[in-house]
Amino acid sequence: MWISFARNVILLFCLFFTLATPIANSSPPKIEAQAAILIDAKTGQILFEKNSHIRNAPASTTKVLTAIIAIESGRLDEEVKVSARAANTTGSSMHLSTGQLISMRELVIGLLMRSGNDAAVAIAEHLAGSVENFVMLMNDKAQSLDAANSHFVNPHGLTAVNHYSTAFDLAWIARYALTNPTFSMIVNTKETNIEWLDRKGKEHDQSLKNTNKLLWLLEEADGVKTGTTNQAGPCLISSATRGNQKLIAVVLHDHSRWYDSMKLLKYGFDAFELYEYAVKGDILGSIPVEGGLGPLIDAVVSNNASVVVPTADYEHVTVYVNLPEQIKAPVYQGQKIGEIVFLVHEQAIKTVDITSGQTIEERTNSKILLQYLLRTFRLLSSWGAL
Repeated sequence: MWISFARNVILLFCLFFTLATPIANSSPPKIEAQAAILIDAKTGQILFEKNSHIRNAPASTTKVLTAIIAIESGRLDEEVKVSARAANTTGSSMHLSTGQLISMRELVIGLLMRSGNDAAVAIAEHLAGSVENFVMLMNDKAQSLDAANSHFVNPHGLTAVNHYSTAFDLAWIARYALTNPTFSMIVNTKETNIEWLDRKGKEHDQSLKNTNKLLWLLEEADGVKTGTTNQAGPCLISSATRGNQKLIAVVLHDHSRWYDSMKLLKYGFDAFELYEYAVKGDILGSIPVEGGLGPLIDAVVSNNASVVVPTADYEHVTVYVNLPEQIKAPVYQGQKIGEIVFLVHEQAIKTVDITSGQTIEERTNSKILLQYLLRTFRLLSSWGAL
């Protein structure tokens, strides 16, 4: 008991020291993790990495993928009957029982906050009919998110052959998941109560406390997921927000996961700043179309136009918008028509495409005649002449 108490005191002292001490020259921190990464959530830029593409056992960080599939299914309000297989799943548990009735939403909460392996199996069986079928959904989703160096064989992360991921892939999956408001709300919740029915229909309340201690240790922390097995060691996907910047850190097989995650997040906030110019879908203006059936197209930002730079370079960022004064038809929706160029010290470091918001066909005699006939038809129809 005294050894455990001493460890906690040392941990708290180290965490306080980390928060109170500025990083000299914004140097990358030294961490114990076998693999790690720090990314900016909005841009996806990598700010720190260590063996980030090496395959590791992900333990319960697997559940981020399980949760986002469940949330995106649109079936959170469905009632789930817990099977014997789910109830008897080993490892961390939200203590489900065979025949218990509980909503999918409560299962996802228990999955993410209490790290319930039993909840993972119950979710998988309800959504896909079996764990095996659900795993296929997981791997398809991972591939669609460009988590190409991951493979999953279960929904909870218990050690299994060919169940692996990387720090990079887990950060990428978490980055996507955090864009979902339901997911973000759950992983940022410290404590909550859920309700369920036993097999006799009796109502029960259950209190859940988040396994992510970083929510208490770091004021800016707002997620994401812990994981621990003998093979994987202590793991953590964490996120934190300061001002307009959200960072995501992943540490794998790290016995100092809380301390190292704090160091990574603090390093990111102290050493870098996010410069934002426009967001995806913004219209920068209208461009005249030469020889088209329509006069103008909207100039649309194709992706978030923002960049992360070292803090010392922030005041030296300039933005150049390259757009033509006029464009010749035909022009197609989504077609690149220009660029937003970010420069630091007059050196280009990033470009974002500007695309056409509409399709404007070329003006030809036949198309002009067809357009005239269609307009006439619509007018006659509105007058009741047809």
